[in-house]
Amino acid sequence: MLRILRPVALVLTLGCLVHSSRAQAPQPVSVPLPEAFFPGLKSILDTAIKQSPRMILRNLDNAMAEQDRIAARAGQLPSIGGSLQYNPLERDYRADHAGYLKTQQLTYNLTFNQPLYHWGELKANTRIGELRQKITQGQTAESYRLLVQEIRSRYMAVILSKTVVAREQLNLAIARDQLAVAQEKYDKKVFSDADMFMPHLTSDQATLAADRAAEDYRSAKLTLAKLTGTPVLEESQVPDEIPSVTAAQDRLEGLMNAYVSQKDPKSYALDNLRSQAEVEKLNYTVANARLKPKLNFVMGTTKDQQSYTADISTRYDLQTYYAGVQVNWSIFDGFSTRSMVKNALLRRRQLEQNIEDATTNQLDEVRSEFKQLGFSARGMELSERLYGSSEAGLHMEQDNLKRGLSSEAQVSAAKLNYYFAQVAVFNARADYLTRTSEFLSTMLEDPALANLPQLNDQ
Repeated sequence: MLRILRPVALVLTLGCLVHSSRAQAPQPVSVPLPEAFFPGLKSILDTAIKQSPRMILRNLDNAMAEQDRIAARAGQLPSIGGSLQYNPLERDYRADHAGYLKTQQLTYNLTFNQPLYHWGELKANTRIGELRQKITQGQTAESYRLLVQEIRSRYMAVILSKTVVAREQLNLAIARDQLAVAQEKYDKKVFSDADMFMPHLTSDQATLAADRAAEDYRSAKLTLAKLTGTPVLEESQVPDEIPSVTAAQDRLEGLMNAYVSQKDPKSYALDNLRSQAEVEKLNYTVANARLKPKLNFVMGTTKDQQSYTADISTRYDLQTYYAGVQVNWSIFDGFSTRSMVKNALLRRRQLEQNIEDATTNQLDEVRSEFKQLGFSARGMELSERLYGSSEAGLHMEQDNLKRGLSSEAQVSAAKLNYYFAQVAVFNARADYLTRTSEFLSTMLEDPALANLPQLNDQ
């Protein structure tokens, strides 16, 4: 009786899944992205920029870059300093007085210094600090861009793992039913010990596959949680399917053509290279000013004590106030400056070549990704056809079973074939969605990048 009820329950469950697959599929979007089909994924992406361990570290780098920028700007600002010294016990000796005299002394000085003209060196240092902060922000943006792709891939991997678990559970149920039938024949002396070998082996293999699929599913959920800094997904939070996807090749081709026609294509990595090239231009300015005179405005006051008489014990306060200009000039530094200037020029030429090569590679990558996207769309269409064929085959076997033309074993085989086709089509849909999001991300057209704070346009 139990063997009769189990296939019936499986048929009902499968029917519910098929109905759910058709009823819950959202409307296709112009450019399909995973989060358009899975609201839970969208909320994860929205919070990942703050909660993901990877982004927490990047945000700390941003904070440190801001402090470095402030430190670099300090050279242009005025500086104030001074010193105070009090000697309660002091011994003085003068040639016009016999012996040492004990006395006390209080001195201090206070100085205000404002750079006036340093041949653009200080302004260049400030700009270098700003560019380095911008580079750090660009690295953070690139890290988030890659993180988004990984989160999407991991999220769909969880869904696929859940589907594989369902398939392996069905396979296990079929294997156990076959073993039970074989055991019944063995008990009736119809099967020998040799005949029981394969049913036992098949059941053990199915058990192993089911256990492995369950562990892979658990591991996939845990990996996603660690990556995003969110709790492990509950069973009810994991979708049962990856719904049907409508390819949008024409729309994507238009985006690609617009992108590759740009003289300076958008890319976080390319922007960082351009910023580094500008840093080297400024490093040349800084190095070129090292051996030039520097002009500062100075203002301050000092206090000292002196004696103008033979009686050294009698001291008078000498307080001075002053304001004027100061010139500092390092004339020769052993050719260090000349080497710095040449290195700045060489690094700049190197970066310009890197930018040219990276631009070519970026455009080639976009074109290649679009071709691969086309292959993925074609593969998805073939998988959809096989999926539809397996579904029709399952319905035919179920109808034949009602008319007595098929056995339960044939229905189970068709059901298992349907599950294999379902996993295959879900994989094909996930591949197309992943490649679409990667393609948009490479061109910085990914809507998820709107979660990033705007980079300083400095």
